[in-house]
Amino acid sequence: MSISIIEKYDRQFEYAGILMNVFIVYQLLQLWVFPQPTQAEKIYSMSSLMAFEFVLVHSGVFMALMPKKWSLIIFVPFYGLFAYAFNKSMPNNVILITYMFVVLNRMRFAFFNVDKKFKDRTILFSIIALIVYFILIFVVAFSSEILPPFGLTNEFLNLSGYNKLKNNLGGSGGLFLDAPQTGLCLGILYYSILAIIEGKLISYKGK
Repeated sequence: MSISIIEKYDRQFEYAGILMNVFIVYQLLQLWVFPQPTQAEKIYSMSSLMAFEFVLVHSGVFMALMPKKWSLIIFVPFYGLFAYAFNKSMPNNVILITYMFVVLNRMRFAFFNVDKKFKDRTILFSIIALIVYFILIFVVAFSSEILPPFGLTNEFLNLSGYNKLKNNLGGSGGLFLDAPQTGLCLGILYYSILAIIEGKLISYKGK
């Protein structure tokens, strides 16, 4: 893909990123409110994604600020290895592959020499995403006891095999996995806000 194509179709890439965020929100909402007995693996994977985001939320800033050469030599292998290790602890890799498409779309300007405004926008988006992520973690964590389980009742988690799956993959996995509605809630809020931010930044002209 040439640089001119990336810049020429920048708006289409941005809309694709927004649609992917909206799609993830839809998936998370469905799993929280109307989970199916066959979706234990998907609930586990989607709840875990928010822990994965903790590392990857920094990636946009690092890869945009660093020279292209260092991004390719250091950050691509680093995040690739982390993704591989994360994937090894998951019951499947379908959700992770979908997620990686979202991340690669965010990072596309790190690999090419493009107009400064595009990298400025990437840096601004990544900084805002980082701030939003950490604020939401505290909000959701402190609100965990009052978050409604909706479809994710203890009975459902047992009957669907979710608790058995969690135990087989390492037992207690922290708040997001022990009470999956917290991870899903965080994801719904986070990706909804990201979609709004990306929409606002589409016409960003830089300084």
